[in-house]
Amino acid sequence: MRKILDPLEFKVLKFVQTQNLLSKGESVLVALSGGIDSVSLLHVLLQLREIYDLRVCAAHLNHTLRPTADRDEAFVRDLCAKLQVELLVERLDVARFCEENKLGIEEGARKLRYQFLDNAKRKLQCDVIALAHNLNDLAETMLHRIVRGTGPLGLVAMKPRFQDRIRPFIYIERSEIEEYAKRKNLNFVEDETNYDVRYTRNYIRHVVIPALRKINPSIEKALLQLHVSSTLLERHVEGFIRKQRLVKFKDRTIFSGRKLSEFELVELLRSCVREFGEQMEFEHVQHLLERLSDSSWKIELASGLWLEKGFDLFCIEREHDVLEALKIEECGLYDFNGWYFKLNDRIESDQYIFVKPPVLMRVRKAGDRVGSKKLKDLMIESRIPSFLRDEMPVVEENGIILWVPYVYIDRRLNERLKNDDFLVLNLLENPFRVILELRKEEE
Repeated sequence: MRKILDPLEFKVLKFVQTQNLLSKGESVLVALSGGIDSVSLLHVLLQLREIYDLRVCAAHLNHTLRPTADRDEAFVRDLCAKLQVELLVERLDVARFCEENKLGIEEGARKLRYQFLDNAKRKLQCDVIALAHNLNDLAETMLHRIVRGTGPLGLVAMKPRFQDRIRPFIYIERSEIEEYAKRKNLNFVEDETNYDVRYTRNYIRHVVIPALRKINPSIEKALLQLHVSSTLLERHVEGFIRKQRLVKFKDRTIFSGRKLSEFELVELLRSCVREFGEQMEFEHVQHLLERLSDSSWKIELASGLWLEKGFDLFCIEREHDVLEALKIEECGLYDFNGWYFKLNDRIESDQYIFVKPPVLMRVRKAGDRVGSKKLKDLMIESRIPSFLRDEMPVVEENGIILWVPYVYIDRRLNERLKNDDFLVLNLLENPFRVILELRKEEE
């Protein structure tokens, strides 16, 4: 006989189904603080346990920040014992951690809490972590991000599911949870610091949102609409980014901006910068948009991380050492700033020259000329992006420039016949070859 669910339990069940939050036979770890939200979530999941054949566990972190923290721990232990729910508890000195790491209490507590939950999930061998964030929490987080400054995708906070974390209550208002707790006669504890408006989140909850509610009584639902729209936009952007051709070569990522709109370009750059562990700030976006039509420029995004434009190409790169000169004397493989050469007795590439070792491979110098032309002008004519020019190989013999791959080759080399005195210097792989392929794909 099928169990009759409470209206809130049924609502959560439908949300779990539509959002694919749970699979049959999974083990779920509930982040159990002892407050009304997490206690209600634990009871709801226990009601859904039979439907999904779930194993439900709980984890509680005693942060030791306030005198009532031990009371909360005792309550959670007693609750889980009565419900026969496997529980893991840990005590951590959050205040000391924040002081040692120079973090605010809110930030430090959140960081330790998620570390604890990840460890608890592993110890209890659970599949997902269930968090009790509700629609009011979501609204508060969105307002916090808006005030601090964010783009449209920054409003995608607290997703229903992110990796192994699920939020079955995220689109449910706190008032619905409170009514559920009353119907079920649930006991819970209350964190008295939730009313301390010195904390940013509490100030938003108790001061900012009530003021906004005077303008729109359904402010949470209005922000929910914005959240759903931002989520759809994020999915579109993620799909777009997956289709883009990114050239990754050593410490740099290169792509073409030729067919991208301004929005697509900014979001693709944001994504690439995140892969380097940094964030693209608004000032960088402004600079980008102001100079979008310029053929080349360079800005520092973070210490040692640069964004450069050369013709239609964009490059994000870590600062790295550049080899200025390399003497080529014997047969073998050579790496010159990511340009890979092979010296041997046969042709193995479509880019090669005959040489009589030793020859010098170096970077360009100020004032380098080939005949009547400046080497810099030849590089520009060959559409070599600015971020490659200072580390490209220049091959010279007795002070005379013989070869700059893709840019120049001395016509006298054509007169050299392959014989015992000459070897072949083959260019095997290099960043510009990949760039040429990228440009060809776009034609």
